[in-house]
Amino acid sequence: MNERKRDSIEQYDDVVHWRCRQLGGEVTFRYCRKLTDGLPCPRVISCWHAVFDVQAFLERHYTVEEIAAAWNQPRPDKMVQLVDLIARATRTK
Repeated sequence: MNERKRDSIEQYDDVVHWRCRQLGGEVTFRYCRKLTDGLPCPRVISCWHAVFDVQAFLERHYTVEEIAAAWNQPRPDKMVQLVDLIARATRTK
């Protein structure tokens, strides 16, 4: 991985996690990183800590205020998240 990509916010976007606790299936880090209005999912640390140093990643790329805003929002229910996931997948194709 080149130096620029390693320092990029997108550096882990294509890494797949075996199971999202909210959706029940595989997701990429990109999904978790952008779940809450473009900000990380509140569960990102507990889900990804074994894959890479997600805490350090968040500290490098987000302000304390951004993280607080993302983690203090009410979470959408599972159906809303599934519809969002389908819409994103449709746009990607």
